[in-house]
Amino acid sequence: MKKIALSLFVSIFTFVAGAQNNFLLYSIKGSATVVDNKTETPAKAGRVLTGNASLKVGAGATVTLICNESAMFTVRKPGTYTLSQFKDSCAVTNSSVSANYIKYVWNQMTSHGEGSPGSNRKAFMNTIGAVSRGINNIWIDPKLDTVNYVAGEFPLSWKSYAEAKDFEFSIFSSTDPATPVYKTVVGKLKISIATFADKLKAGNSYLWTSAVRGEQNEELKVLNVVSKETYGQLLATLKGDNKAFEAEAEQSYRLAFLLEDAHYLAEAYQYYTKAATADPTNPLYRATLMSFKKDYEIK
Repeated sequence: MKKIALSLFVSIFTFVAGAQNNFLLYSIKGSATVVDNKTETPAKAGRVLTGNASLKVGAGATVTLICNESAMFTVRKPGTYTLSQFKDSCAVTNSSVSANYIKYVWNQMTSHGEGSPGSNRKAFMNTIGAVSRGINNIWIDPKLDTVNYVAGEFPLSWKSYAEAKDFEFSIFSSTDPATPVYKTVVGKLKISIATFADKLKAGNSYLWTSAVRGEQNEELKVLNVVSKETYGQLLATLKGDNKAFEAEAEQSYRLAFLLEDAHYLAEAYQYYTKAATADPTNPLYRATLMSFKKDYEIK
């Protein structure tokens, strides 16, 4: 019996001692290579490594890694490092970097399952749209329940269950949902905010809806018009939240994700575009941009 207990203890100890952290190369600037299984190759974002691998960081280079889909840290000092020595950096801390974003990036860069990369962003975001209410011929995606808008082109869209050609779009002040601030008839299932933005005032909230022409739709969605100053403060905060190094593409992608989560959809679109442009070789950035455009009816 003692031999069995001892054997079980040794097995458990061996398992725990042998458990390794996994590392994802997130962002790289300058010259850096990876030595894994005695083979040295250039460090490339998106690659997953175990603690047995080594990281060579050249002079002036910077490498940011994600450990166990939960912690992000940066190596700036030149040298050769065995990744197992960074186990302390794998501990989850109260970092201001969005934990949801870190899990999302890990999932997207390491998953090879079904679905297009970047298409399940909402599963990692805090915001969830409300269930549509009422029965009518128009359906507005819950993703548009609340939109924070600063400037630029971005469409408000809907679906129609009727074979209609014309739709009445109306927008109201949140303080007077009976009298339209702006009303028009469109022949498409969307309208660009930029076409009526001059009728709106920064700092105010509005309610909008669309209906088949001649019908009514009591379901109202929220459009908050945000001043450039307020948005600038938010953007500065989001940029400064991450103390780890990010190249331009990685920072743009993170900002896009966080802005989308905060309902700044036009601004998120701009940063998803920046990320895909800054690193056109990263399939995640390009696929996410395409998914975003599809989700919000952007052509």
